[in-house]
Amino acid sequence: MSNGNGKMPGRATTTGSSRVTKRGESGVSKRAVPKDSKRADSLWLRGRVPSGYWDRVENRRAYMKWLGKTLGFRKPADWYNISKQDFHCNYGGGLIANYYRDSPQQAVIDYLPDHPWRGWLFRSTPQGFWQSKQNRMDYMDWLGETLGLKSLDDWYHVSRSHFHTHRGGGMLANYYGDSVFRALKEYAPRKKWLPWGFQTVPQGFWQDQKNRQAYMRWMGQQCGFERVGDWYQLNRQHFIDHRGEALFATYYKGSVLKALEDFKPNYKWSKTKLKASRR
Repeated sequence: MSNGNGKMPGRATTTGSSRVTKRGESGVSKRAVPKDSKRADSLWLRGRVPSGYWDRVENRRAYMKWLGKTLGFRKPADWYNISKQDFHCNYGGGLIANYYRDSPQQAVIDYLPDHPWRGWLFRSTPQGFWQSKQNRMDYMDWLGETLGLKSLDDWYHVSRSHFHTHRGGGMLANYYGDSVFRALKEYAPRKKWLPWGFQTVPQGFWQDQKNRQAYMRWMGQQCGFERVGDWYQLNRQHFIDHRGEALFATYYKGSVLKALEDFKPNYKWSKTKLKASRR
Protein backbone atom coordinates (compact mmCIF):
# COMPACT_ATOMS: atom_id res chain seq x y z
CA MET A 1 0.00 0.00 0.00
CA SER A 2 1.51 3.35 -0.93
CA ASN A 3 1.00 6.69 0.83
CA GLY A 4 0.48 8.66 -2.36
CA ASN A 5 4.14 9.44 -2.98
CA GLY A 6 5.27 5.97 -4.01
CA LYS A 7 6.91 5.17 -0.64
CA MET A 8 6.28 1.96 1.20
CA PRO A 9 7.02 1.13 4.85
CA GLY A 10 10.32 -0.47 5.77
CA ARG A 11 13.87 0.26 4.62
CA ALA A 12 14.57 2.37 1.56
CA THR A 13 13.75 0.52 -1.68
CA THR A 14 15.86 0.20 -4.78
CA THR A 15 15.00 2.50 -7.71
CA GLY A 16 12.06 1.30 -9.73
CA SER A 17 11.15 -1.46 -7.29
CA SER A 18 8.05 -1.73 -5.14
CA ARG A 19 9.67 -4.20 -2.75
CA VAL A 20 9.87 -2.92 0.83
CA THR A 21 12.41 -4.05 3.33
CA LYS A 22 13.02 -4.27 7.04
CA ARG A 23 16.15 -5.05 9.01
CA GLY A 24 16.35 -8.24 11.05
CA GLU A 25 19.10 -9.46 13.32
CA SER A 26 20.83 -11.19 10.43
CA GLY A 27 20.83 -8.02 8.34
CA VAL A 28 18.86 -9.81 5.58
CA SER A 29 16.11 -7.70 4.00
CA LYS A 30 12.55 -8.92 4.54
CA ARG A 31 9.21 -7.91 3.05
CA ALA A 32 7.14 -5.59 5.25
CA VAL A 33 3.40 -5.31 4.58
CA PRO A 34 1.24 -2.78 6.49
CA LYS A 35 -1.54 -5.22 7.40
CA ASP A 36 -2.95 -2.83 10.00
CA SER A 37 -3.38 0.13 7.64
CA LYS A 38 -7.15 0.30 8.35
CA ARG A 39 -6.83 0.43 12.13
CA ALA A 40 -7.86 3.68 13.81
CA ASP A 41 -4.62 3.87 15.76
CA SER A 42 -2.51 3.57 12.61
CA LEU A 43 -3.59 6.73 10.86
CA TRP A 44 -0.03 7.45 9.71
CA LEU A 45 -0.41 4.67 7.14
CA ARG A 46 -3.17 6.60 5.36
CA GLY A 47 -1.14 9.75 4.78
CA ARG A 48 -1.25 13.00 6.77
CA VAL A 49 -2.51 12.66 10.32
CA PRO A 50 -5.01 15.08 11.93
CA SER A 51 -3.71 18.22 13.60
CA GLY A 52 -2.52 17.50 17.14
CA TYR A 53 -2.34 13.76 16.50
CA TRP A 54 1.31 13.45 17.53
CA ASP A 55 0.73 15.47 20.70
CA ARG A 56 -0.84 12.39 22.27
CA VAL A 57 1.78 10.13 23.79
CA GLU A 58 -0.21 7.00 23.03
CA ASN A 59 -0.16 7.84 19.31
CA ARG A 60 3.60 8.41 19.31
CA ARG A 61 4.22 5.16 21.15
CA ALA A 62 1.87 3.24 18.89
CA TYR A 63 3.83 4.50 15.89
CA MET A 64 7.18 3.67 17.47
CA LYS A 65 6.00 0.18 18.37
CA TRP A 66 4.88 -0.33 14.78
CA LEU A 67 8.13 1.10 13.42
CA GLY A 68 10.24 -1.18 15.60
CA LYS A 69 8.27 -4.20 14.44
CA THR A 70 8.58 -3.08 10.82
CA LEU A 71 12.36 -2.69 11.12
CA GLY A 72 12.77 -6.00 12.93
CA PHE A 73 13.87 -4.53 16.26
CA ARG A 74 13.53 -7.08 19.06
CA LYS A 75 15.42 -5.54 21.96
CA PRO A 76 16.03 -1.96 23.18
CA ALA A 77 19.65 -1.92 21.97
CA ASP A 78 18.43 -2.39 18.40
CA TRP A 79 17.11 1.17 18.51
CA TYR A 80 20.67 2.52 18.50
CA ASN A 81 20.65 1.75 14.75
CA ILE A 82 17.66 3.98 13.98
CA SER A 83 18.12 6.85 11.54
CA LYS A 84 16.08 9.80 10.29
CA GLN A 85 15.71 7.98 6.99
CA ASP A 86 13.90 5.15 8.77
CA PHE A 87 11.19 7.60 9.84
CA HIS A 88 10.91 9.28 6.44
CA CYS A 89 10.63 5.93 4.65
CA ASN A 90 7.98 4.69 7.09
CA TYR A 91 5.34 7.41 7.33
CA GLY A 92 7.04 9.20 10.24
CA GLY A 93 8.73 12.10 8.46
CA GLY A 94 6.38 14.67 9.96
CA LEU A 95 6.73 13.22 13.44
CA ILE A 96 10.54 13.16 13.47
CA ALA A 97 10.88 16.58 11.83
CA ASN A 98 8.26 18.56 13.71
CA TYR A 99 7.93 16.86 17.08
CA TYR A 100 11.48 15.61 17.70
CA ARG A 101 13.39 18.22 15.69
CA ASP A 102 14.92 15.58 13.43
CA SER A 103 16.42 13.71 16.40
CA PRO A 104 15.88 9.92 16.32
CA GLN A 105 17.50 9.77 19.74
CA GLN A 106 14.82 11.99 21.28
CA ALA A 107 12.13 9.86 19.68
CA VAL A 108 13.59 6.67 21.14
CA ILE A 109 14.00 8.18 24.61
CA ASP A 110 10.39 9.37 24.51
CA TYR A 111 9.30 5.86 23.53
CA LEU A 112 11.36 3.99 26.15
CA PRO A 113 12.13 6.61 28.82
CA ASP A 114 13.13 4.11 31.52
CA HIS A 115 15.94 2.48 29.54
CA PRO A 116 19.48 3.67 30.43
CA TRP A 117 20.33 5.07 26.99
CA ARG A 118 23.88 5.99 25.99
CA GLY A 119 23.51 8.96 23.69
CA TRP A 120 26.81 8.39 21.89
CA LEU A 121 25.82 4.89 20.78
CA PHE A 122 23.20 6.25 18.40
CA ARG A 123 24.19 6.88 14.79
CA SER A 124 24.56 10.56 15.58
CA THR A 125 24.19 12.71 18.67
CA PRO A 126 21.74 15.62 18.81
CA GLN A 127 23.10 19.10 18.15
CA GLY A 128 24.69 20.45 21.33
CA PHE A 129 24.89 17.03 22.99
CA TRP A 130 28.58 17.33 23.87
CA GLN A 131 28.15 20.85 25.23
CA SER A 132 26.70 19.24 28.33
CA LYS A 133 29.48 18.45 30.80
CA GLN A 134 27.36 15.68 32.28
CA ASN A 135 27.19 13.97 28.87
CA ARG A 136 30.98 14.22 28.50
CA MET A 137 31.57 12.83 31.97
CA ASP A 138 29.08 10.00 31.40
CA TYR A 139 30.90 9.09 28.21
CA MET A 140 34.29 9.06 29.96
CA ASP A 141 32.89 6.81 32.71
CA TRP A 142 31.50 4.45 30.09
CA LEU A 143 34.72 4.43 28.04
CA GLY A 144 36.80 3.59 31.11
CA GLU A 145 34.48 0.71 31.99
CA THR A 146 34.40 -0.51 28.40
CA LEU A 147 38.21 -0.52 28.15
CA GLY A 148 38.56 -2.23 31.53
CA LEU A 149 40.52 0.58 33.18
CA LYS A 150 41.08 -0.02 36.88
CA SER A 151 42.84 3.19 37.94
CA LEU A 152 43.37 6.73 36.69
CA ASP A 153 46.93 5.86 35.66
CA ASP A 154 45.50 3.31 33.22
CA TRP A 155 44.26 6.26 31.16
CA TYR A 156 47.85 6.90 30.06
CA HIS A 157 47.45 3.87 27.78
CA VAL A 158 44.39 5.33 26.08
CA SER A 159 44.93 6.94 22.70
CA ARG A 160 42.87 9.01 20.31
CA SER A 161 42.02 5.86 18.37
CA HIS A 162 40.20 4.47 21.42
CA PHE A 163 37.86 7.47 21.34
CA HIS A 164 37.35 7.27 17.59
CA THR A 165 36.54 3.55 17.66
CA HIS A 166 34.17 3.93 20.63
CA ARG A 167 31.87 6.64 19.29
CA GLY A 168 33.73 9.50 21.00
CA GLY A 169 35.79 10.81 18.11
CA GLY A 170 33.54 13.80 17.53
CA MET A 171 33.69 14.83 21.16
CA LEU A 172 37.48 14.47 21.35
CA ALA A 173 38.13 16.30 18.08
CA ASN A 174 35.65 19.14 18.45
CA TYR A 175 35.61 19.74 22.18
CA TYR A 176 39.14 18.80 23.29
CA GLY A 177 41.15 19.56 20.15
CA ASP A 178 41.74 15.82 19.65
CA SER A 179 43.76 15.72 22.87
CA VAL A 180 43.34 12.87 25.37
CA PHE A 181 45.29 14.93 27.90
CA ARG A 182 42.79 17.80 27.73
CA ALA A 183 39.87 15.41 28.05
CA LEU A 184 41.33 13.89 31.20
CA LYS A 185 42.14 17.27 32.72
CA GLU A 186 38.41 17.92 32.77
CA TYR A 187 37.47 14.37 33.71
CA ALA A 188 39.82 14.13 36.71
CA PRO A 189 40.99 17.68 37.45
CA ARG A 190 42.51 16.84 40.85
CA LYS A 191 45.06 14.45 39.39
CA LYS A 192 48.33 15.96 38.22
CA TRP A 193 48.43 14.61 34.69
CA LEU A 194 51.75 14.41 32.85
CA PRO A 195 51.15 15.46 29.23
CA TRP A 196 54.20 13.49 28.05
CA GLY A 197 52.81 10.37 29.69
CA PHE A 198 50.35 9.93 26.81
CA GLN A 199 51.07 8.61 23.35
CA THR A 200 50.95 12.16 21.99
CA VAL A 201 51.15 15.58 23.64
CA PRO A 202 48.71 18.39 22.77
CA GLN A 203 49.52 20.23 19.56
CA GLY A 204 52.14 22.93 20.15
CA PHE A 205 52.94 21.67 23.64
CA TRP A 206 56.71 21.47 23.16
CA GLN A 207 56.87 24.95 21.67
CA ASP A 208 56.46 26.41 25.16
CA GLN A 209 59.78 26.47 27.00
CA LYS A 210 58.01 26.16 30.35
CA ASN A 211 56.61 22.81 29.23
CA ARG A 212 60.02 21.60 28.08
CA GLN A 213 61.60 22.66 31.36
CA ALA A 214 58.82 20.98 33.35
CA TYR A 215 59.53 17.75 31.49
CA MET A 216 63.27 18.02 32.14
CA ARG A 217 62.72 18.59 35.87
CA TRP A 218 60.45 15.57 36.01
CA MET A 219 62.90 13.40 34.10
CA GLY A 220 65.73 14.53 36.37
CA GLN A 221 63.74 13.38 39.39
CA GLN A 222 63.09 10.02 37.73
CA CYS A 223 66.80 9.62 36.93
CA GLY A 224 67.99 10.70 40.36
CA PHE A 225 69.75 13.86 39.18
CA GLU A 226 69.99 15.90 42.39
CA ARG A 227 72.85 18.28 41.56
CA VAL A 228 73.53 20.29 38.43
CA GLY A 229 76.65 18.22 37.81
CA ASP A 230 74.53 15.06 37.63
CA TRP A 231 73.02 16.30 34.40
CA TYR A 232 76.26 15.62 32.55
CA GLN A 233 75.22 11.96 32.66
CA LEU A 234 72.24 12.76 30.45
CA ASN A 235 72.03 10.89 27.14
CA ARG A 236 69.52 9.95 24.44
CA GLN A 237 68.45 6.79 26.24
CA HIS A 238 67.13 8.80 29.16
CA PHE A 239 64.69 10.55 26.81
CA ILE A 240 63.65 7.25 25.24
CA ASP A 241 63.01 5.64 28.61
CA HIS A 242 60.96 8.59 29.85
CA ARG A 243 58.65 9.35 26.92
CA GLY A 244 60.70 12.25 25.62
CA GLU A 245 62.15 10.78 22.44
CA ALA A 246 60.04 13.00 20.16
CA LEU A 247 61.11 16.10 22.08
CA PHE A 248 64.78 15.09 21.92
CA ALA A 249 64.69 14.23 18.22
CA THR A 250 62.59 17.08 16.87
CA TYR A 251 63.13 20.06 19.14
CA TYR A 252 66.68 19.39 20.39
CA LYS A 253 67.80 17.81 17.09
CA GLY A 254 69.36 14.92 19.01
CA SER A 255 71.69 17.23 20.98
CA VAL A 256 72.08 16.76 24.73
CA LEU A 257 73.85 20.12 24.96
CA LYS A 258 70.89 21.92 23.40
CA ALA A 259 68.58 20.19 25.85
CA LEU A 260 70.69 21.28 28.83
CA GLU A 261 71.06 24.85 27.60
CA ASP A 262 67.30 25.09 27.10
CA PHE A 263 66.66 23.60 30.54
CA LYS A 264 69.03 25.87 32.45
CA PRO A 265 69.95 28.74 30.10
CA ASN A 266 71.78 30.73 32.81
CA TYR A 267 74.18 27.90 33.65
CA LYS A 268 77.45 27.71 31.74
CA TRP A 269 77.52 24.14 30.50
CA SER A 270 80.91 22.62 29.70
CA LYS A 271 81.24 20.73 26.42
CA THR A 272 84.41 19.14 27.79
CA LYS A 273 82.65 17.68 30.81
CA LEU A 274 79.81 16.52 28.63
CA LYS A 275 82.22 14.68 26.32
CA ALA A 276 84.12 13.25 29.29
CA SER A 277 80.89 11.75 30.69
CA ARG A 278 80.50 9.75 27.45
CA ARG A 279 83.78 7.87 27.96
